[in-house]
Amino acid sequence: MIRLRVLSIGLVLCLLAGAVNVWASGQKEGAAGSDQTYSLRFAYTLSSEHDLAKYFEQFAKDVYERTNGGLEITTFPAGQLGTQPENLESVMLGSLDMAYADTSMLVTYVPQYSLLSLPWLITSFDIADEFFYESGIVDKIDAMLKEKMHMTTLGWTYQGFRNFCTTMPLRNLDDCKNVKLRSPEIDLYLDTFSLMGFNPTVVTWTEAYTAMQSGVVDGVDTVKSAIDSYGFINLGKYVWNSNHMCSSVGIVINNDVLAKLPKEYQDILFSAWADTTKEANQYAKDMDSKYIQIFESQGATVTETDDIAEIHDKFHDYWYKNAEKNGYSDLLDELMKIVVSHQ
Repeated sequence: MIRLRVLSIGLVLCLLAGAVNVWASGQKEGAAGSDQTYSLRFAYTLSSEHDLAKYFEQFAKDVYERTNGGLEITTFPAGQLGTQPENLESVMLGSLDMAYADTSMLVTYVPQYSLLSLPWLITSFDIADEFFYESGIVDKIDAMLKEKMHMTTLGWTYQGFRNFCTTMPLRNLDDCKNVKLRSPEIDLYLDTFSLMGFNPTVVTWTEAYTAMQSGVVDGVDTVKSAIDSYGFINLGKYVWNSNHMCSSVGIVINNDVLAKLPKEYQDILFSAWADTTKEANQYAKDMDSKYIQIFESQGATVTETDDIAEIHDKFHDYWYKNAEKNGYSDLLDELMKIVVSHQ
């Protein structure tokens, strides 16, 4: 909720008497030319050590500085205020101002967000850049979020592409046959892995490492940073640089909370996050190739996809059935034009 900080009567008297002491928290004149200051609570579930946490904290600091202290964002990392679904519900209801959101988690509320996670379509940063920032496709889905969930997104940034780390080399669909792959209990992943020929095995993420270590599964699919930070490369010496899913995340804010801010502060929120996104995306792009070097330095073999056309043929019907089911066939057509133009 937006809270207005009001000078206490005692402080007013002190100021009138010529006192020079100021509250420790400070009352500053904001960029909007008022002595009113605003504070927002922003919750995210990523740990404080996560790469993106650095950018969230940078964003909060940037907003404070650009508004001359008029708008302060207090961050609550590492799930302090609940799980991501709980935080999203709280933002929707207005009991929390802002929250971190993974676009794949929004599908429950806005099925059209499925388009952003469809397998084997957004497989490069060139495709992702055009899709997210130039095409206007995502803006149309974001408008649905604003209407259905009573929240507005400040914009999306890349967390990276999902890849496979396994105990055997993979390059094509034939290689995937009967390989036991860890999967979350989410239809999109189960469908994707089954279509590819894997034997998907539902295992919670917290148990994924021990499952691979004990042989319950032969591999995992996740972003490169997680393959590295969780040490999966110690269990499976093969990484398929498949980029089969694009992971995108961002910040959402309650519509009423946003509307009650001065227009100048609203603009600063969007511009500060846009600038942060540029830095975060460049970091993701730089690290994408560096992780390949890291894996190889650890003795891993990195493979590339043999024939993307073969995989597209396999998934074509699935894409369009999903789009018809979730009401975004027209948007899928627009994305397909982008994908084809980059082949």
